[in-house]
Amino acid sequence: MKSVAVVCVSVVLFLSIGSSLGQIISTGQCREPVVVQNFNLASYSGAWYEVARYEQMFQRDGECVTSQYTLNSDGSSLSIQHRMLVPPSSQLIQISSQAVLSFPDQNPLQGKLNISYGGQPATSSNYWVLDTDYTSFSFIWSCFQVSDTIKGEYHWLLSRTVELSASAQQRVDELSDAYLNRNYIRPTQHDLEYCVTVKDADEEIPAENPVVAQEVAESAKLYARVAGLRNRRLKP
Repeated sequence: MKSVAVVCVSVVLFLSIGSSLGQIISTGQCREPVVVQNFNLASYSGAWYEVARYEQMFQRDGECVTSQYTLNSDGSSLSIQHRMLVPPSSQLIQISSQAVLSFPDQNPLQGKLNISYGGQPATSSNYWVLDTDYTSFSFIWSCFQVSDTIKGEYHWLLSRTVELSASAQQRVDELSDAYLNRNYIRPTQHDLEYCVTVKDADEEIPAENPVVAQEVAESAKLYARVAGLRNRRLKP
């Protein structure tokens, strides 16, 4: 009875945390996806537009989202600068993150990354590249079990241009049908007049918005709590 109670409390706590983070929480089992093989960090670096996502706490209501992925000198990690605007404000908001290869010693190298925000260590494989051609699109999805019947999911769709090509859209539709709940897909707007602020921003990166920085820090702490719950679930 005690073990059942512990599981119930953990699931309820996780649902609360997941709701705060913006993860998509649902019942069921995670599918084991096929990710990109022989993943090339150097080719993946550069500028990306966010086309769609599952909403995240630190991105809440954000539009005109772009990300600059920069390969670090170690060759196995990326520094990422995310930029967005939240209507009706015209203030440019920046979020910083770090990404490391989840399994750097595997051969072939898999398109799985550990993304961390707010200076927290990148310890969780939470960014899986299911498909990319490096030059036009990237489809990111990840899933993890918190219990035998509860799962959490993340999703981002990136493009090198504001709009996907027809060929990329066909592949994205196939992956979306296989892995996503379309009811939770949130398109990112780029046709708004104030998006020019992001596109034409100066090379000098502005200081991070303190409110958003606080939300990112809180999200990072919650990610750590989620990881703790997952580890606890695996213990006998």
